Parts: sequence; structure tokens; C-alpha cells
Amino acid sequence: MQSRFPIAVGAGLVSGLLFLAAATGQMASLMVLVFLAPLPIVIAGFSWGWILAAIAALTAFGFLTAIGSITAGLFHLLLFGLPVTASIYYLLLNREYTTVSGAVDVEWYPVGRVLFGLAITSGLVATAALFSLGTSTADIEKHVTTVVERMMAADLPWPGGKKPAADQLTNLTKLLTVSFAAAISMAWMWLVVFNLWVGAKVARTSGLLARPWPNVSLISLPRWAGFALAATMGLSFLDDFPGLIASGFATGFFLAFVLVGLAIVHNVTWKNPVRPLLLFGLYAFLLFFNPLSTMAIATIALVEPFLPMRNP
Repeated sequence: MQSRFPIAVGAGLVSGLLFLAAATGQMASLMVLVFLAPLPIVIAGFSWGWILAAIAALTAFGFLTAIGSITAGLFHLLLFGLPVTASIYYLLLNREYTTVSGAVDVEWYPVGRVLFGLAITSGLVATAALFSLGTSTADIEKHVTTVVERMMAADLPWPGGKKPAADQLTNLTKLLTVSFAAAISMAWMWLVVFNLWVGAKVARTSGLLARPWPNVSLISLPRWAGFALAATMGLSFLDDFPGLIASGFATGFFLAFVLVGLAIVHNVTWKNPVRPLLLFGLYAFLLFFNPLSTMAIATIALVEPFLPMRNP
């Protein structure tokens, strides 16, 4: 552990630097650097264990607090450090058991449960983002209006070469307000899932991954996940703040079902000779026919527990 401590500290410093550079750079660099900020912590965790991930997360917190502010440090810790470390802890969690034949085997914590945990966390992140701006829909709309006004003041290329009319701006503001929590939840979950996947791939390629690669095509969510999705989708139709909060959680749960639905399709088409063509068509469908396509994929995951489709 002592020999690897500098690795964890270095990973935390790199993560903190990426985060700091994103906060002080242009919009394009912000998107790229924030997207990669958790990656050093993930690689350290998957390669040498969750304790090193925790050390890296705390190092990033300390670095950002010293260079920037306590707010920046806490923002990184709560947004990336703690969720990533917890995910790695559970993904590396295992126990030995004796099979019927008397052999000793290892059981790993289900990946699907980690995925659903991230979905819950995405809802919490969206809720925190809402409360950071206010405690009502009117407060959120006020901030969104400010952003839209800044966009109007900037010299941006608008479709058709002319800026939107006043009524169109009003509709845009209302749409952005209603979808604010959902957008935060979606962006955060995609970011963390992507970094966990890339970090695990890097550790595996280096021969350092501390667990065997799971069969991702067999991941499944807890049985009550469907009820959680239905409940939060229903609550998202409530007026004012409760509806916005529920929409953040519903989006995270929905994305979890979309990912499981994709896993099912990959599993079912595994031995099909035209599999590459089928998968190409699937992802083209997802790209050009959203949200209808994602609803269809999520439905597959919702139905699968009652009508099993996958090959073991």
C-alpha cells in the first residue's frame, strides 16, 4: 500500500487539475475536461483497489480546496470522488462459496445493482443542483431565463440565420426549466458510467484489473426497479418542485433500463451471423429516432424478467 500511495496521490492531482482546467476554460474544453475528470481515480481504483480510489478522491478534494475553494473541493468530492469510489468498492466486492461439487468459487457483487445505485445517485445529484438554484420552479425559471438572455446577447449562429421570436424564447425557457433536473441526471449518469467502463478497460489492458471481466450482456436490475421507475415517472407530473425532483430520479432509472435493454439485445444476437448489421441498425435507430427508440429498448428490459430472452 505504501509503495502505491504516490500513485493514488498523483491520480487525485491529475483529476483535480482536469476539473480546475475545465472550470477556468472555454465551453468546449469544459465539456471534454469535466468528462475526463473522474478517469484517473477510476483507473487507480480498478488497478489497485478502492482504497487507492478513496485516497485519490481525497487528494483531489484537498488540492482543489487549497488552490481554489472549499466549494470546488466539495463539488468534486460529492460529484465524482465519493460516487466513483463507492462504485469501485462494490464492483470489486466478492465472496468465496463452495459449489455442490465441493469446489471453491468466487461470487462478485452484481453489476446491475451498481448500475441502479448510480441511477439513484444521479437523481440525488439532480436534486442537489435544483436546491442550489432555489426551492421552486419559479426560482429555476429565473436562472434559466438569465442563461437564455446571455445566449441571445452572444453572437451565436441561429438556425435560419435569425434569432428566435419572443414567444419562442418563452417556450424555450419553459422547456429548459421543466427538463433541467432530467438533463443534469442524464449527463451525470452517462459521464460516470462511461468513465467506469473506460477505466476498467484501461486496467484490464494493463493486466491490473482486480477482478475478472463480467459478462455485461447478463446484467439485470433489482426486481423492484420497475416499480421505482413507474413511481417516479408518475410523480414527475406533479406541479412545481416535487415534479422536477421526481423527473431527475425517473431519468436515471430510465437510463438504467435502456442500458440493460442494450445488454439484452447484445446477448440475444450473440451467435447471429448478421449481428454486426443488426447492431449497426439498432444504434442508428437510437441515434435518429429518439426518444421512441430509447423507450423501445427500455421496454425490452422491463419485460425481460417476465419473459426471459437471454442465453446464459
